[in-house]
Amino acid sequence: MWCYTMRILHYTLGLPPYRSGGLTKYSVDLMLQQLKLGHKVYLLYPGHYNFSRKITIQGDNEYKGISVFELVNPLPVPLLGGVKNPELFMQRASSKAVFSSFLEEVKPDIIHVHTLMGIHKEFFEVAKEKKIKVVFTTHDYYGICPKVNLIDYNNQICTDYRDGQKCVTCNTNAYSFPLIYMMQSKVYKTFKNSFLVKKLRESKKQKMKQLSEKQSILVEDQVDLGLTVQFQKLRDYYCSILESIDYFHFNSSTTKKVYENYVDITGEVIPIAHSGIKDNRILKNYDVQKPLKITFLGPLEEYKGFSLLRKSLISLLRKGKTNWHLNVFGNAYSIPLDTEKDFITLHGRYQSKDLFNIFQKTDVLVIPSIWKETFGFIGLEALSYGVPILVSEHVGFKDIIEDGVTGIIFKADPTELANILEQLIHDRGILEKINRNICQQEFPYTMDVHVQKIQSMYKKVIGDR
Repeated sequence: MWCYTMRILHYTLGLPPYRSGGLTKYSVDLMLQQLKLGHKVYLLYPGHYNFSRKITIQGDNEYKGISVFELVNPLPVPLLGGVKNPELFMQRASSKAVFSSFLEEVKPDIIHVHTLMGIHKEFFEVAKEKKIKVVFTTHDYYGICPKVNLIDYNNQICTDYRDGQKCVTCNTNAYSFPLIYMMQSKVYKTFKNSFLVKKLRESKKQKMKQLSEKQSILVEDQVDLGLTVQFQKLRDYYCSILESIDYFHFNSSTTKKVYENYVDITGEVIPIAHSGIKDNRILKNYDVQKPLKITFLGPLEEYKGFSLLRKSLISLLRKGKTNWHLNVFGNAYSIPLDTEKDFITLHGRYQSKDLFNIFQKTDVLVIPSIWKETFGFIGLEALSYGVPILVSEHVGFKDIIEDGVTGIIFKADPTELANILEQLIHDRGILEKINRNICQQEFPYTMDVHVQKIQSMYKKVIGDR
């Protein structure tokens, strides 16, 4: 074990409860684990805007031993909202001095970046000048794709942005800067989780979804050509930052393949974990006389593959295959169900504390994503309870699965998924075997094990001290 005490600076979106999601969960749990190992841990996050527009970095309240700093007047932070005006996202810092002074104060041995949102290119230039190594974890595709997930307006994987034309169409309904300004404010941070603000957020998402669906009928030769040039420049801007980074922590082979299609970079694949992952594996009982209990966890958005799963199940009903029931958790809204309404239950949002009960009542979890999902924590969570998983070929979590042994990897196609589910309805022995194999294998997926792998990566990057 490497016993050298390090000074580690993380750049991430922020802290809970203001920030949530897999990126936040992972980065915070990693920082806390590094603290336990005796390292000095610092966090820089993109904060609020003020009228001066002067870029400053100021100390914030300590978080469980982590020294926290706020970047005031960052570049815009679009989250999942897209980019409306690319020029605003490429503005140069008026001076590098703020970053230079900050890095001289913190004196990090290594900088671990979890997102490019909000941070200026000059930050990376100063780190390079000071010979501070930078590593980057690939939580999403921001920088390559302004909408983060590389899914275009036709809900297809985007492999060609057509010199920015597709970006213009995809981002037509992106967040405005005043909205981003408000969402970064301290007032919003205070009221983010209030009932009213939650309802307003859900309403905004629904309106954006509906507008995006209407927008998909537009042809690309109608877009603003000047704006296409700006999106070209935006991708070039971010790719130059990515290529300046010393080492990449790919959280899956999926992200490694995607990133290497766009930028010339070096790194390694290390599957991620979080502190909630414990070894809860148990042998499950399967009864072919009872309906197959299928579970889907996540939003109902197209890119998450819910409609693909739904089509698969409807095709089973048309064939008279009715010995199943789908439980859906995580939907923020309901959708009208037709012939399948007696076979699908929408439970709404869930919390991590609910997972024990959810997985206890699950025969098989389906992760049918049609986007190149960078990892997929829900797969690891299910595995930790011994639950067999059907995972699409696009999901990074598939790296942990041995196809046909500890899970089943399928092509993201409704017919193929329907055929697999039909087989499982008739032969529960397949699931019994997978469950048994999961329970018998090693389980090296806890945060304790993961942090040691990250330590080894750091050592490789900065060398012996």
